[in-house]
Amino acid sequence: MRKPYLPHLLSLVIFLCPLFGLFSLPDVNAEQASICSAKGSGLQFSETVVLPRGDGEFVTVRHIVMRGSNQAIGKKLAEIARDRYGVRPAKNPDPIYGKARLAYMERNYPILWERMKGVAAAYGLDPADGAVDFSALPYNLGPPASCSTIFFPAATTATGHGLIVRSMDYSNGTLSEMLGRQRRPGEKDIFSEPYVMEVYPDQGHPSLYMSCVDMLSGAWDGINSEGLCVLGLVDLGRPKNTVFAAGTRVIGLDPPQIMRLVLDRCANVEEAKVAMLENRIYDVVEGMHYLVADRHGNSFIFEVNHLDQRAYITDNGGKPQVMTNSPVWALPPPEKYPKKFADEYDSLRRYKVLSDLVKEHKGKYTFSFIVKANEKVFPRKAIQNLGGPGMTLRPVWQVVYDQTNRAMKIRFWLKDGDTDAEGRAKLLMSDWFDFGLSQ
Repeated sequence: MRKPYLPHLLSLVIFLCPLFGLFSLPDVNAEQASICSAKGSGLQFSETVVLPRGDGEFVTVRHIVMRGSNQAIGKKLAEIARDRYGVRPAKNPDPIYGKARLAYMERNYPILWERMKGVAAAYGLDPADGAVDFSALPYNLGPPASCSTIFFPAATTATGHGLIVRSMDYSNGTLSEMLGRQRRPGEKDIFSEPYVMEVYPDQGHPSLYMSCVDMLSGAWDGINSEGLCVLGLVDLGRPKNTVFAAGTRVIGLDPPQIMRLVLDRCANVEEAKVAMLENRIYDVVEGMHYLVADRHGNSFIFEVNHLDQRAYITDNGGKPQVMTNSPVWALPPPEKYPKKFADEYDSLRRYKVLSDLVKEHKGKYTFSFIVKANEKVFPRKAIQNLGGPGMTLRPVWQVVYDQTNRAMKIRFWLKDGDTDAEGRAKLLMSDWFDFGLSQ
């Protein structure tokens, strides 16, 4: 359910475990009244444009609510990808890769396997056809983004709700521009059409998550009905690669898929650790690392060293936990940090700024503190070498998840305002919107 809200948020992920009363509970009756049935599918479905793109603005935001079987959910998402974006399922390099992928999903992620059956039905194809990859529906394309995150356990907050705040920092511009080419006619900016997904499946936990780039499994951050949150950020300790989101030779789960699996299957951090360790997670273009936090005040950061493939799990130990784009397992001791950073958006600098703010704060952490802390690391200056000359990094969305209310508060970057003498832009953001799972 959506409710506009005016104050500012910021650009990071901060998890605050108790902040009682931060979010209003969703109006269940009003939400149910807005849901309509998709003909003959048994699926309850609604879609609302909550933020249309204004003149010179960057983003169009839609809110989708779905209740039904995973197969019906997959079919509906495929119909949107097909009809709105012209998406066709990718071809596998050889049918043997498709057969292996189908076997992997059926064994390790049967919920996604059911959705894949729905994707196949939307295109009138056989779900067992190894020549086609039904596991992803990429649109607008593009690599993952930079961001920042902090987790605040319940005992450290002012009001008592688990909280995570995150900024999705990404560039404007199209895939062609990112590759150094001219924008094609009608080509859309990569992250310009995010979706607030509110999903109630027949199998798996209901979840509320931010989706973009992959219509089927494009979860970049989210919360489920158990109050478990997961967020993915670029890991600068991992190399770039040329792996595609679909039709790849790699068999396993890409970053959005593993995050969606955690939301679908897991109720706490222990279950999430096992789920992430037992699956093969592969990078697409950029390496990723993850922060997972449950409503009991526990969180961990999950990272893999690409040199020896060892998985590193860093627990919060009951304390606030910060994550930017630097691999936490390989962080130098604070005394080895540079005395001065050449780039104010440097990942290690952002990690230091946030860690210092958290450490130096007296008393309980409030929502106001979270907001102001996050704003300290917004990308406001022009970032070079992103592709086209007009491209730069901005906080495409900023979201706070309330683990007690199973809700989110979110706002979106619209465009830049004036620029100061130091080259920092005033960021013009939307009003705040509230969304929440039905209790």
